[in-house]
Amino acid sequence: MSNHPARANDIARAVHLLRQHGMAVGFPMQTAEGEIIFPVGNSATLTADQILGLLERGELDAEGVRRSVETQTATAMRRRAASA
Repeated sequence: MSNHPARANDIARAVHLLRQHGMAVGFPMQTAEGEIIFPVGNSATLTADQILGLLERGELDAEGVRRSVETQTATAMRRRAASA
């Protein structure tokens, strides 16, 4: 979705904003598929695209992260149910 090297400054700014909101954000990792992910909070993981989306929508706070994680979880559950 995003061109991560071109958006590196936006990603860094978004991570900084999350930390300013009191959220713990870990170091970025890369999945086997090449997707950049960040551990956020105690048990959440967000992709760089999700973080950038929250930034663009002005939802880069604890509530926005919570909603994003809930959506991610619901989508994963629907995929599992559909493949069963």
